[in-house]
Amino acid sequence: MEDRQRIEIFQDRTEAGRALAVELGPLISPPAVVAAIPRGGVAVALPIATALELPLTVVYARKLISPAAPELAFGALDEDGEMLVEEGIVRLLGLRPQDVEEARTKTAAEIRRRMARYGVPPLAHYLPACGVILVDDGLATGLTMRAALSYARRHGARTIVVATPCASTRAAARFSREADHFVSLIVDEDFMAVGDYYLDFSQVSDEEVVTMLSEAHLKESK
Repeated sequence: MEDRQRIEIFQDRTEAGRALAVELGPLISPPAVVAAIPRGGVAVALPIATALELPLTVVYARKLISPAAPELAFGALDEDGEMLVEEGIVRLLGLRPQDVEEARTKTAAEIRRRMARYGVPPLAHYLPACGVILVDDGLATGLTMRAALSYARRHGARTIVVATPCASTRAAARFSREADHFVSLIVDEDFMAVGDYYLDFSQVSDEEVVTMLSEAHLKESK
């Protein structure tokens, strides 16, 4: 507990995003776009996009989970339908091929629902002409961010920065290798849960995401 008390805690996602923007500024050269993993990542990304005067969009990547163990993701899916699977976790959970396919179908449907609900151009709309800042509110395993990074690479992003307020040591090591730049304000070898690093880690609703994206669009159009 004493070690945990020494770890920096953010008031909320907005405060974390503002702090990240300070670190990201020297790394970014336009044209660039901020792409958030919904939903919590959008709340972190909005102050980044505002501070750096960049457009904000969403990268539609989502974890794959099994009803038998909803707390443990076994992979991730992006809006193109490309699937990343951790075979070791699939074996650990005893998942059958049909279980994986069912999770994929359900996750793809949720991605399509969010795309229709949020109504912003997908990240691919901005590529391949610009750099990308991929943002989430924290990285434990980093599975969803791995899918987002693969999506951005596949669509020809000029450069990719992975940015997050907090990350596990394992996730930080991976993205330090795989992204052009990796920025995390906290890297914790004892990382347990993203919510541990926020005083306010309230769930972000679809309505709040739509409001934040609309706010960013209005600022961009001024």
